[in-house]
Formats: sequence, structure tokens, C-alpha cells
Amino acid sequence: MKRLVLTLVITVLGISLGASQNYIAKSSTSELSVSGTSSLHDWECSVKDFTGEIDAVITDGAVSAINNYNFTFKVKSLESGKGGMNKKMYEALKEEDYPVITYKGSEVVFINGQAKFKGKMTMAGVTKYFETMIDVTYEGGNIKLEGSKAFKLADFSIKPPTAMFGTIKTGEEVSIHYNILLLTK
Repeated sequence: MKRLVLTLVITVLGISLGASQNYIAKSSTSELSVSGTSSLHDWECSVKDFTGEIDAVITDGAVSAINNYNFTFKVKSLESGKGGMNKKMYEALKEEDYPVITYKGSEVVFINGQAKFKGKMTMAGVTKYFETMIDVTYEGGNIKLEGSKAFKLADFSIKPPTAMFGTIKTGEEVSIHYNILLLTK
């Protein structure tokens, strides 16, 4: 009898606490982009290839906790559709010395149906604390992350690219946009 009660207690605790499960992002089912302004026109670059994963707890059909996360992409996976712009962007991001951009999490706090992701972003050799609000949904066994975050290039010691002998200048602020589908590993 004691054994039966103990088994029931462990089972109930395991279900109510939820077990952490690993989810991975696939570029083919997700969208990640960076946009900004210039003295000539607004611009946007797609991130063609990136990786990401999170450890999440699902309780009652919703994401109740995210214990760990990281996202990575190569600078050269940024694609504007314009070779000259790509080259200037890669130079500004110091791609030859720092070919990868990473975002590694330290904490996720759920607030009114959104999640505040807190972590460290490393770009162009500079690591900074970075937090962003993200809509998190759980459907069909997958997790979807949607949102955007604006930041200043100077935060990462990045000099905004210029063209045409400095007559065309990129704005100081850029935004990263994400619509990421994470599948169970």
C-alpha cells in the first residue's frame, strides 16, 4: 500500500511540475530578419540559416517555463539581395574576425502572456546584456516565438555602414524580427 501511494505521489508531482523538453529551431520553418533605415531608403536582410534550441516545460497545454536557450547564426547568412550591401554589412560586423552572432539565455520571465528573454548577445566581438519581450505559443507539440527588438549598433561598437563616399548612411538603430518555430528534438 505504501508503495502504491508513493508511486502515485511521484507520478502526480512529475505531471504537475512538468518535465523539461528540448526544442530546436529550423531555418526552413522559421523567419529571422534584421531591418533598418538609411539616408536613401529603409532596408531589410533575411537570415538564411540559423540554429537555435530551448529547454521548455509544458504544463496544461502551454509553455510554463523556459530553462535554457541559445540562438546562433553566421554573419554571412545575412542576405539583403544586394551584393554591395552585403559586403558593407559583413565588414561592419567584422565578419572575418567574428563570423558568428549568438544569443544565449540566462533567464526567461513570463509576464501577462509574454516572455521576457534575458541573456547575452555577442556580435562583432562585443557581448552585451540583451532582453526582449517575445510572444510564446504552444500548439501541436511545437513552440512558436514571435517578436522584434530594436537596438543601437553603437551598443556593440559597430560603426553604421556607409556607401557612395559617405553620402548614403545607415541609421544608428536596427531591429531584429523573429518568427521562430521550435520542434521537439
